[in-house]
Formats: sequence, structure tokens, C-alpha cells
Amino acid sequence: MPGPPLRDLVAGLTALSALAACKEPESPPNVGSGQIAFASDRLGQFDIYVMNANGTAIHGLTDNLAFDFWPSWSPDGSRIAFTSDRDSQNGSVNLEIYVMNADGTGVARVTSGPAQDDEPAWSPDGTRLAFRSDRDGNDEIYVVNVDGSGLARLTTDTASDVQPAWSPDGSKLAFVSTRDGNPEIYVMNADGTGAVNRSANPASDLGPAWSPDGTKLAFHSNRDGILEIYVMNADGSGVLRLTNLSTPSELPAWSPEGSRIAFDSDAEIYVMRADGTGLARVTGTDAPNYIARWRP
Repeated sequence: MPGPPLRDLVAGLTALSALAACKEPESPPNVGSGQIAFASDRLGQFDIYVMNANGTAIHGLTDNLAFDFWPSWSPDGSRIAFTSDRDSQNGSVNLEIYVMNADGTGVARVTSGPAQDDEPAWSPDGTRLAFRSDRDGNDEIYVVNVDGSGLARLTTDTASDVQPAWSPDGSKLAFVSTRDGNPEIYVMNADGTGAVNRSANPASDLGPAWSPDGTKLAFHSNRDGILEIYVMNADGSGVLRLTNLSTPSELPAWSPEGSRIAFDSDAEIYVMRADGTGLARVTGTDAPNYIARWRP
């Protein structure tokens, strides 16, 4: 997200969420099947967790005295990429990209260096990760092979380019850029060419997520005064607001079959149908829960 480093933003959201503790849902909601990965600091540090889509069977995948955040599933659901500062040294914060097996084993570091590398997104063919980095002086979109080789910079704008998301066929990347003065949703070819502003609104539009069939983009925006979840056609037409909550809602993620969308609001995970109906909260703890990502 453009602005302060990701860790600072999370710290601010955590402080706000502490003002309003939520109770556990009385019974598991009917929100379909599957699993959702997310980030939570329920043990006093941010770690990656997995739960059933209805909020049951929560279990932790990481347990490190570090900041583990922004999970991203491999297309076959066997691994998860994530952001962590676990290898920071000398008191400085150094965010890097890591991958692990879906059960939390086999953690491997992908990126290396003094820059801040975060917001990984796994390519549909399973071979590469797109991510945000400030290694060349400002936030840009990069790609790297999952084994850490083949690093390539995709954007070269003086603005902030963040939050990459692959189209299902791997031919394009949606991302957020401030190159027009405010955060907007752009779509570019997978090689970084042909970037086009798809949201084109004076508000802040963030968190793009492709529908599984590639025809739509979900995102969050404050265009109506508070951050809410919206969906639009992939060409930017047909914008539709899906949520109407009293607390900011962000970072939508589609279920594998495209019938539901998960997101976080007021530091809890929610699931709704893709048309905005059937809203259900699936987490309920005093600790914040962010960045829901549905397992393929």
C-alpha cells in the first residue's frame, strides 16, 4: 500500500482494533467449503494461520518471533509465500519473501538484500512470484523465480507501484499505483508493458483481486467515504459496491470457484457471496486478523 511501510500500517490497525473486541461466532456460518490462510497476532506476534472457510479448525503455520504476513497460495495449494522480517539484523527491519509448505514446514527464503520486499503473489504456472520492493529507491513491482533466481523489475515509474495480482491466465498483472496522483488499480502485461488505469477515480482504490475466470477485479476503495469492497469488470466498467459496513473493509480474495469473496474488516475475516449477499464473520478474537487468502 502506498505510504508508510507495511509493518507501520499493521501496527496502526492493530491499535485501532484493540478498541473493539469481538466475540466468537455462536455457530459456524454456512459460507461454503475450502480453506483460508490469513495473518494474525493472536500469540503476540504476527504469524500465518489457516482455517476452514467457516472459521473452524484454525491452526498456525508459522511460530517465529518475527513479523510474518501477506500469505499467497501456490496455484496447486501445496505451498504458501509470505512476507517476514525474521532475518533482520542489527535492530533494523528487513522484510523479505519466503515460501513454505502448506503445513508450515520447509521454510525457504526467496529474496535477499537490504531492501523491503513484500506483498508476494504467486504466478498461475507456479514458477514465479511478483512482489513489491523499494530496492531501486521507490516502490516498484518485480518478479522472481520461486527459487530466488531470475529477478526482473517490471515497473519503472517514479510513483509508488504496489500490491501485484496475477490474472488467472498469467498474461497480465493488476497492481496499485500512485502515478496519477492517488492510488489507482492498473493492469499491465506480465512483462511490465501496456499499463492502463482501470479504476480512474479520485478516491483511493487498492487491493486488486482477479476473479477465477479473469473477467472481474474486486478491490477496496474509499470512494464512498469509508473503505468498502467493490467489483468491476476487468476493463474497469460496471463498478459495483458489495459491502456497506460501519468499519473499513479491505483486501478481497475470491473463492476458487468464484462464488464467494473473503476480506477483512475491523481486524476480522468476513466471507460473502460474490454479489455482496450472505455476509458472515468467520473469525472472532480479541487479536486482529488480516489478509484472507482462499486456498486454490
